[in-house]
Amino acid sequence: MRRLEELHRNWRLGRPRSQRMMLADCDLRKLDLSLMDFTDAYFLRCNFERASLRGAVFRDAILTGSSFDEADLTGAVFERADLRGAVFHGSDMTRASLSAADLRKDFSQGAEQNPTAACRFRGARLEQTAFVGAKLISVDFAGAFLLEADFSGADLRRTSFASAQLQGIRLAGAELEGADFTAAAAVDEATRDQVLAASLPVGSAPRLSETDVRKRLGDHAQWVDSLGRNGRRLELEGFDLSGFDLRGVNLGAAKLVRCLLARANLKDAWLLATDLKGANLSEANLTAADLRGADLSDTHQRGLILPGARTGLIPGLSLTTRGLRV
Repeated sequence: MRRLEELHRNWRLGRPRSQRMMLADCDLRKLDLSLMDFTDAYFLRCNFERASLRGAVFRDAILTGSSFDEADLTGAVFERADLRGAVFHGSDMTRASLSAADLRKDFSQGAEQNPTAACRFRGARLEQTAFVGAKLISVDFAGAFLLEADFSGADLRRTSFASAQLQGIRLAGAELEGADFTAAAAVDEATRDQVLAASLPVGSAPRLSETDVRKRLGDHAQWVDSLGRNGRRLELEGFDLSGFDLRGVNLGAAKLVRCLLARANLKDAWLLATDLKGANLSEANLTAADLRGADLSDTHQRGLILPGARTGLIPGLSLTTRGLRV
């Protein structure tokens, strides 16, 4: 890649012994491409999963359909890049710039029925990330953490912020028609005021007190011990449990669908057959937790702490751990 970068730089400068970077369907997973300059390059449907791209420059690049899942994109530059259909699940994009980038649905095949979804940032960390003037129609920010992200002048029509945490984001001059803030997990007052000023509804995931959580956990423990005859099964779909200390608790067979569990302490917890579909587990501590039979499909797992966690089949049952990315 460094040799190709050199040839590409020569091409941009009009030097001899040059060649434009044009790659398609390439596997670039886990490579260290930090600080490389890919301005005006082509990366069609390339896989950058878990790559280190700190400070890399993709200005005016074509990256249609590429995957950046769980990549380190701290300080990366995607200004005016074509990112239609790209995915950034669980990526760290702190201080990255995507100003004037195109992140809409990918219609590059020429058909309105193209099944490729718009760009997705599920579970991504977007701290001080710039989307100024970007085209973000129908983009998916589900479960993302957005701190002081700048959407000034961006087109956010029909964009989803389901289960996202929004703190201090800037929306001045943004187009917000049809944007969905109703299922956001946490919204600070300043952001809420901006959304309400656009005549859009804004929600926030319900959060329980620690006392209420402990009571519900006690009821659930009775339900488990009595095989469902006493107590009550724990069902907290869409609740905010971020940062809770749940060390060693029995959450077996609990329903925690789409719960916000970011930075929760689940060390030594029992999560046998627990339904965690769509939950945000970013930076949650699952050290030595028992995850046998748990369903983690579509969960956000950026920074998940897993040493010593047990996974696989529950003895005597056909249930096995699903959706865990290690």
